[in-house]
Amino acid sequence: MHSFNRGTVRPYPLSLKISIFRPFIYSLLLTFFIACHPSISKEKFTPGTPEFKGQKLFKDMACNACHSIDGTLNRGPTFKNHYGKEIRHTDGSVVIIDDQYIRESIIAPRKFIAEGFPPIMPSYKPVLNDEDIANLIVYIKTLK
Repeated sequence: MHSFNRGTVRPYPLSLKISIFRPFIYSLLLTFFIACHPSISKEKFTPGTPEFKGQKLFKDMACNACHSIDGTLNRGPTFKNHYGKEIRHTDGSVVIIDDQYIRESIIAPRKFIAEGFPPIMPSYKPVLNDEDIANLIVYIKTLK
């Protein structure tokens, strides 16, 4: 039997492989963290308050998937500085955003379609009770 000994193949040391990819790994992790960071207000609310409960609902119900709180464009209107302002609808009507408007928009979102946005919001009537909606409204009022 003949054995062919071509020499020992020595791959790069593991420490060299890691050090080469370390900047890439760090940038990948940073990008992931920034991209996946939830758009939730930096406001610190006292646990148990309506504002706190509303902020938690906003996150838990994934409202931030369509509505921003910092003014950036998204699938739905932003909530930043939104309360008390006028909003135009696809039917040409203009309404002041107040408690009743927000409540109706959560329960029957197809009643008013904000101009420039698709009618994609589902009704949360079967999911949220009156207290939940009131807490969301209180939270939205804080987004200035």
